[in-house]
Amino acid sequence: MECNVGLVEQKARVLAGLAMVGVGAYYNFKPLAVIGMVPILTGMLRWCPINAATGYNGCKNTSDEYGK
Repeated sequence: MECNVGLVEQKARVLAGLAMVGVGAYYNFKPLAVIGMVPILTGMLRWCPINAATGYNGCKNTSDEYGK
């Protein structure tokens, strides 16, 4: 898998996912907590299937790929 999620987008995805999981847990709304796992995983992997399907690449250069 090639990196297609940039560093800023990665942090935003993980924070948004954590917020969704937190709100879902607080209000006992499990579907929101499960959906919140998607941005966390795509942020951690730095690869998003929707970005790949649309051709969007948030990694501007190849040196950004996985911190290399």
